[in-house]
Amino acid sequence: MNINPLYILPNLFTAGSIFFGILSVIWASRGIYEGACWMVLISMVLDGLDGRVARLTNTASKFGVEFDSLADIVAFGVAPAFLLWFYVGMDYGRYGVVVSAMFVIFGAIRLARFNISTASSEPGVFIGLPIPSAAAIVVLWILIDLKYHFLDKIQMNWCLLILGFIAGILMVSNIRYPSFKKLKWNLKIFVITVIILAAVYIAPREVFGILMSGYVLWGIARWIFVVFVKILFKKTA
Repeated sequence: MNINPLYILPNLFTAGSIFFGILSVIWASRGIYEGACWMVLISMVLDGLDGRVARLTNTASKFGVEFDSLADIVAFGVAPAFLLWFYVGMDYGRYGVVVSAMFVIFGAIRLARFNISTASSEPGVFIGLPIPSAAAIVVLWILIDLKYHFLDKIQMNWCLLILGFIAGILMVSNIRYPSFKKLKWNLKIFVITVIILAAVYIAPREVFGILMSGYVLWGIARWIFVVFVKILFKKTA
């Protein structure tokens, strides 16, 4: 049976995502924290490309979906957890172990739930924080701390552990986050994208950190608003 060689292409992106995730673990264990952070972010770019390449080449497959999930748990679960452990978790003993382990466990649960809920179609929104976003928020704040050392100065490195714990909880929560996979491009969005890219060129870690923090906080703020409206509606009913 002949197999279309194009099927290899999206899986190469997925394999690359795993490779950079493992490279991040190795570099984090050697104290190369900044490089380890960027490796996770590169994995995030490759993860975003593999699905799009599969759709463009009409080579989407069940194997590709499962392979992508396994890649995600390595690149966005294990790699950030080890980075968090080596960067700050080691200083807090069992607390660091628990937070790092829970990040991976909750990430695996998030992926399993996602695979079940999206078996037939792409979601318009994500239920729970996507694991690449959870990984990104952790590594971006580590990158910011590496540059400014503000947590070292006030002796509050434990805040990164709290951040990792919250990101893990958000992954398995029912908080809804927007999916941009079905975003319709127009001139307004194009101009905004150009402005963002220009800002990223000037200050990549700061701009990415602000954007990702805003994404995470938006989901939480929306959830609080919905809960508040429901409570208010019950009182007035």
